[in-house]
Amino acid sequence: MRRDPFRLRERTFDLLVVGAGIQGACIAWDACLRGLSVAVIDRADFGGGTSANSLGIVHGGLRYLARGDFARMRESIRERSGLLRVAPGLVEPLPVLIPTYSGVTKGRAGLRAALLANDLVSRGRNRGLDSAHTLPGGRLVSREDCLSLFPWFVKRGLSGGALWYDGRLRHPERLVLSFVLSAAERGAVAVNYLRMDRLLVQNGATRGARVTDLEGGSELEVRARSVVVSAGPWTSGLIAGTLGKAHELPGSGRALAINVRVARTLSSVAIGTQSRNGPDEDPVCGGGRYLFAAPQLGNTTSLGTWYSPATERHATPGAGVATLIREFNAACPGLELTAEDVSGYQCGWLPLKAGRERGRATALAERPRVTDHATNDGIRHLLSVEAVKYTTARGVAQGVVDWVFRDQGRRAPPCRTLEVTLEEAGTAGVPTSSDVHRAVHQEMARTLGDIVFRRSGLGASGRLDRSAVVEVARVAGTEFGWDTVHQDVQIQEVLRQVGHPLPAVEPV
Repeated sequence: MRRDPFRLRERTFDLLVVGAGIQGACIAWDACLRGLSVAVIDRADFGGGTSANSLGIVHGGLRYLARGDFARMRESIRERSGLLRVAPGLVEPLPVLIPTYSGVTKGRAGLRAALLANDLVSRGRNRGLDSAHTLPGGRLVSREDCLSLFPWFVKRGLSGGALWYDGRLRHPERLVLSFVLSAAERGAVAVNYLRMDRLLVQNGATRGARVTDLEGGSELEVRARSVVVSAGPWTSGLIAGTLGKAHELPGSGRALAINVRVARTLSSVAIGTQSRNGPDEDPVCGGGRYLFAAPQLGNTTSLGTWYSPATERHATPGAGVATLIREFNAACPGLELTAEDVSGYQCGWLPLKAGRERGRATALAERPRVTDHATNDGIRHLLSVEAVKYTTARGVAQGVVDWVFRDQGRRAPPCRTLEVTLEEAGTAGVPTSSDVHRAVHQEMARTLGDIVFRRSGLGASGRLDRSAVVEVARVAGTEFGWDTVHQDVQIQEVLRQVGHPLPAVEPV
């Protein structure tokens, strides 16, 4: 996968995908597998935006059981199994534990029934999985075992715990890159750091897009029979801008979501516990939402998730980090996390219902926003997609690619993205010289940050070893031809990305 923007001028593609986060990457992969010629572009690096803000848990939809929403539960189970099957090097089983208490709603009897129902609904969850990736059935654990796994659950009334298995994303950004790399291996032309300036519209139909190479500065046209814009929170504004309409800000009708990384291993399992915040302090989720802590690489733990409507004056990363730490300390007596424990955070914008779905306008959207602009704007062959869940992006992509075939009057071949194993991208640990060479020449890394955060596991802990970063910069400098001044600029930018949240953390 070599970066060559001028290959985009060589032909008219069946499909142009604008935006290569998890949703756009899945669309490109599915389309290639079904025989379409595909171009996929992103104004930054692949998977470097909202898709990087993941708690790292591939939930199988157990929470939908309480609502009786079996359709969404089965969808989540299917997608969890699919990721375990097609990306076994990046997705693995993860035990999840929540406490049980005396009473009805959180009691052992009710949770035993929930676990049995979950196992029944997901009875086909291990089909096609190797033994290392199968998910055991759920079970209850004793009070003693529960506290041995996580000593900071509220002990008053604690009767034990309920344990089940979901999936863990070892590196969400590398999974996005794996989808893009796999698409490129099947013939897609992928280019990062390429900005879409405007759509090409002729006789009421899109014919592609005018783009600018942010690295070289050149402008070119990409011709395509159908265009799908999947640019996360920038999707609607990008469409509006290119069609000459009023721009919508990225935060409009959205919530800022924050996940925090702490440099402590809190448990060998993921844990869930309820926040003590009420609706006034938690307007998006309505109070009492589940907080999750998931073990990660490098002896770290991801905590999540805090949400705030964009309209709130405290919708800032610093406020979110501090609030989330306070919530965990209140819900887990004795945990005593401090600002010094925080090694970094990730943030992104998620759509709210905002009158487009039933329920509170300030609640998180539950359905992806898929718009056929032939109906909305009179522009044929143009679709826009804004996803709501990382886990279900593959399934959404399947529907989008079905649309592309209908849009072009063609019969859609069967989707195979639940079966075909991905080409795994990047490396799990500190990159060697050969890893850096591969990242630059085969995986389209263009900056030191691309290598540190998305082509390797070096940036996983959030607290970087400066000497390791300097060494990678030296090797990358040889590959790119950077002088020592430019290498230092790249190093400082990487360290800034890791360190900048810490001064904004309020006392906790």
